[in-house]
Amino acid sequence: MPGEVPKMRKPLPPMHTLRSFEALARARNFARAAEELHLTASAVSHQIKALESFYATRLFQRNRNEVTLTSAGTKLLEVVKSALEQLAQVGESLRTRDGNRLSITAPPSLASRWLMPRLGAFMARHPHIELKLHATPALVDLDEQECDFALRYGKGRWAGLRSEKLLDEVLFPVAARTYATKKNIRRLADLKTCLLLRDDFQTWEDWFARVGQTPAPMSYGPSFSDSALLMQAAEAGQGIALARSALAADAIASGSLIRIGKLAAPAPGAYYLVSSSRRPDSPPAVLFRQWLLDAASRPSIV
Repeated sequence: MPGEVPKMRKPLPPMHTLRSFEALARARNFARAAEELHLTASAVSHQIKALESFYATRLFQRNRNEVTLTSAGTKLLEVVKSALEQLAQVGESLRTRDGNRLSITAPPSLASRWLMPRLGAFMARHPHIELKLHATPALVDLDEQECDFALRYGKGRWAGLRSEKLLDEVLFPVAARTYATKKNIRRLADLKTCLLLRDDFQTWEDWFARVGQTPAPMSYGPSFSDSALLMQAAEAGQGIALARSALAADAIASGSLIRIGKLAAPAPGAYYLVSSSRRPDSPPAVLFRQWLLDAASRPSIV
């Protein structure tokens, strides 16, 4: 209720004294309890005295070689054993859950066009893993965000991170088969009759220069901020797209896109799997790394 003063929590004894109490109740000997707890017998004795002082009652009867519980000690042991057992169960549950978690970040274009179609195979093989995929163009701090892996595009050099190359890329024109048929496109020279779709990754002018071609005047269509959207526009028959091989491979294999001509230009970077160099891989991360490197090594139809 508003204005109600919260009740003060009743004081509790230190946790380490309760652990010593429970161990001594089982061992019935200071030396054996001390060995289990990795303490000295004197340290265990001091902790038991502190606990008895806290409750203002004797918890053990001390004999020459062993100790036995008093009635107060027996009553306390029942509660302490239950509490320690519940804490252990909760701790095991939390460790198991955290131990099965796998967190990954990837650029939205790669996540949607390459990773997602393959990820189902990994999850089917390892259904116990709780996976979180965060699609973002941002360079996530893997240590701060407790993220296992990032898929990144670049030269493979990021401070404080391990990197392994996944995919090289080349760039080439693609179109939906229906669009290419309608426009009667068979070679690069035929692109002058088409609408050229664009994204922020690579300009058509630069690509033509890199493959040693001087294009005729072209008609340019819409520009997209994301390469995955560019691929979708091409699949929808809206024009010719300058495709990145990793993002177009599945569409070409399925026939929803076809290559125009045989010329291609190397992309300025490649895709890498990166992870923190400051911490070892968890068991799920080890499994994911092995699976992903294997998936990336399989040849694609481009």
